[in-house]
Amino acid sequence: MTILDPFAAPGRNRPTPSPAAVALAVQCRKAKAIADTAPRRFESLPAAPEASAAGGEVQFVVRPRCLSDWVRWTTELGIRDVRRMTNTGVATVVRFELDGVRARLVGMGVPALLAETYGPKGAHHA
Repeated sequence: MTILDPFAAPGRNRPTPSPAAVALAVQCRKAKAIADTAPRRFESLPAAPEASAAGGEVQFVVRPRCLSDWVRWTTELGIRDVRRMTNTGVATVVRFELDGVRARLVGMGVPALLAETYGPKGAHHA
């Protein structure tokens, strides 16, 4: 006789999942659903995002061609606080919440677009 589930054996009880584990599973499912529907949901915006979900967080990677594309993305996602934007040198990363799920928008090339428009960071502006 082969027992496939070790907890099905007599005297074994499956442990009850913790509330934190259940909440994380729910967040992971929501993040996955948002990532899966992103191409259709954001088709009106410039260049469809590369969307992925991991650890209950959804990530959108976009490659704007100009600053107006970046502004459209941040406006559409409800991002208004520029203090939450972090420049990594190659990309600008913004953390926000979308439909009750933690999210991250990664704008590849945005620091270069900003430098092209406003000059290098720390440069004297007349």
